Amino acid sequence: QMGPAFIPTDERGELLINYLGPAKTFPHISISDILSGRVAPGTFKDRIVLVGATAMGTHDLRTTPISPLYPGVEIHATVIDNMLTGNFVTRPKWSKIYDLLAIIILGGLTGIALPRMSAIKGLIFAVILFAAHIVVAHWLFVGQRMWLNMTYPLLALALNYTSLTAYYYVTEERERKKVKGTFRQFVAPLVIDEMLESPGKLTLGGEEKELTVLFSDLEKFTTYSERYSPSEMISILSDYYNVMTEQIFLHRGTLKEYVGDEIMAFFGAPLDHPDHAQRACRTALAMREHRRALGVEWEKKGRPVLRARTGINSGPMLVGNLGSKYRFAYGVLGDQVNLGSRLEGLNKMYSSEILIGENTARLVKDEFLLRKIDVVQVKGRAQCVDVFELVSENGQEIPKKLEEALKEYTAGYEA
Repeated sequence: QMGPAFIPTDERGELLINYLGPAKTFPHISISDILSGRVAPGTFKDRIVLVGATAMGTHDLRTTPISPLYPGVEIHATVIDNMLTGNFVTRPKWSKIYDLLAIIILGGLTGIALPRMSAIKGLIFAVILFAAHIVVAHWLFVGQRMWLNMTYPLLALALNYTSLTAYYYVTEERERKKVKGTFRQFVAPLVIDEMLESPGKLTLGGEEKELTVLFSDLEKFTTYSERYSPSEMISILSDYYNVMTEQIFLHRGTLKEYVGDEIMAFFGAPLDHPDHAQRACRTALAMREHRRALGVEWEKKGRPVLRARTGINSGPMLVGNLGSKYRFAYGVLGDQVNLGSRLEGLNKMYSSEILIGENTARLVKDEFLLRKIDVVQVKGRAQCVDVFELVSENGQEIPKKLEEALKEYTAGYEA
């Protein structure tokens, strides 16, 4: 207390200085001008005069928030002016509580909001909070002459945002690896990369789509099981599955499962492929070609020469994550799926290798050589369907005898 004026010092008796401007905000008069009589009489009347050194070499220049070189004597003048005018900068008693609440609120809001927002929205939200606290602190400082600590609340916000962003980045990478690990069993690595780069194309939940399904089953597998030991059969099947799966992945198919000696795959999901029927047919022909090449190689090793029956069908199917809370898998369901399985079994009746349904035939007839086999009523269906054998891709060379036989067969069938 100084007379009627109250000076807001802290518990150490220190005062926050409210600087009014840069150096020489107060009038500076040189001592040489006084001694030489160049100062008008009455200049110092009723004034507070501070005598001090302001020259560079006197070492009385101080670092202040206003300037790195501020005359020490002018700091004294500023303090005297603050006392006379009452124009103080204060640090109120509640400032510590405010700082603590700001740390809690800014950090808490960031922690609550970021998990519910996208990366861009989260960044914008954090920047808005950051700027809002600066604006409030600036208004209190300029308008109300109250000095609050901005460092710790903003540091709390920045650290919280950075740590959460880093956490979600690591979590997202873990999820990406999980997606890769899960779908690596079903689709080719290139398809996984495409899924991760273009998640908009990826639709996982149950939905009905136009797809093509492929079933391939080995003939006489039970007979082979009797001739070879379990370990030998597992080795044979593993080598066979590796080669066949490579062809499925090469044509961007999705491997559904292995059931004993049967392979099930589908085309057109999880990524859309308008030419899913063509991809399935090319896969079946490639599997047949590699199976024959594998047979030649295996015959030399004393392994069985494998022959498989393949059924392909297209149509609307339910695709998505199927299963229960205990276990689920990405797969397809529907009447057209069942028909594809029935077509695979029909190969046994017609001694054929690859049969396709009428829906698939309609989609691929301009690109593949087909042979109409029959009109059949498969088990479980009241409606009859046209069944075709997939012979080869158009433009692919076939034996002359086969070409003549197909012509005669077509004429005979029409007759």
